[in-house]
Amino acid sequence: MFLLYFEFRYGFGDCKKPLHDSASLIQDIVHQQLVNLLHQASEVASTRNSRFISIEDIVFLMRKDKVKLRRLLRYMKVKDTKAMLLRSVGTEDNEEIAQPVPTYKRRKVCYDFLSSIDQTGELVALFDDESVDEIKHERLMRAELQSRNLDTKSYTEFCEARQAGFSKKYKFQRFKEWIMAGINLDIKPNLHALEVVSYLAYETVAEIVDLALLVKQDMRSCINDPMIKNTPQLCQNYHNAGDLFTGTNKTSTLDLVITPSDIQEAMRRYSSTIGPFASSMVC
Repeated sequence: MFLLYFEFRYGFGDCKKPLHDSASLIQDIVHQQLVNLLHQASEVASTRNSRFISIEDIVFLMRKDKVKLRRLLRYMKVKDTKAMLLRSVGTEDNEEIAQPVPTYKRRKVCYDFLSSIDQTGELVALFDDESVDEIKHERLMRAELQSRNLDTKSYTEFCEARQAGFSKKYKFQRFKEWIMAGINLDIKPNLHALEVVSYLAYETVAEIVDLALLVKQDMRSCINDPMIKNTPQLCQNYHNAGDLFTGTNKTSTLDLVITPSDIQEAMRRYSSTIGPFASSMVC
């Protein structure tokens, strides 16, 4: 079974050995969301009389969620920049999903498409939006806290977990087989559309973990605690770094590992109401 959660668990903030039931539940949620996305993208592609699902179809579905769309555009900028650098030095990265493409091709495709449908200029403005991504910033803060008291071996494992993804060919192929298994689509996604879908899968896992940790933080807090107002506004699994002052760990692992009930409560509280990921609760 392809349990994608086990690829990223530690880097996102869960325990090094997550519960199998939690991993299976997250996989089911992500798979349902992505299948829903691909079916909607197929419908959009059919209205354009396209032979395949492309980046434009996914961007169109994400147009109402400007935060996630801006994050996707930044991701495409990074991918295009890497492709441009590989092209400029005359080398090929055999581990990448696709061969290097012309300079900023992905971003240009998105810009041309959004320019054609944007009546207010809000979507096109996202290309020049350099504001801080608060969610990404919080994840970086959580990772920094989590790594403070790690020894060399644990820190190496943590860094490897944070670098996990689907960009390598063998992982991307496994992801492609997993997401396309059992799906009956009239119009299939092309390579770059699948690349975007794999990125959205990664981000969806991260968001579920974010919300599950927030649920756990709420469950641990006590309204009668006079120091609760001084608790950092950061959903951090503090056990991974131990006590920040003594380096000890006094909390039971069962109280800290993300459980299926944490995930279900997180989805109940925070499930999206708009966009291609709406109504994606899996119980």
